[in-house]
Amino acid sequence: MNNEVEITTKFCHPYMNFGEEDGCSNVVLKIPQIEVVKLQSVEVQNSPQLGEFDMGLFSYGLGLVLMFYVISYGLGQMIKMVR
Repeated sequence: MNNEVEITTKFCHPYMNFGEEDGCSNVVLKIPQIEVVKLQSVEVQNSPQLGEFDMGLFSYGLGLVLMFYVISYGLGQMIKMVR
């Protein structure tokens, strides 16, 4: 016998009345346990390990901080010159 995992949700469409009177229908997705294990293992393999971070995001953040620092420093110097 195959164990199945049931995922139940309510699907609503605001502009069309189908299903119940509020325009929503209950949707049940049945997935075999074996497929759920496969999906979980793929998700775990794609996520980074704890303590690791994306260098691209780090460089974007550092670049933004430096850009705002240079802009604010330049504006501060201009204001100092005007006084």
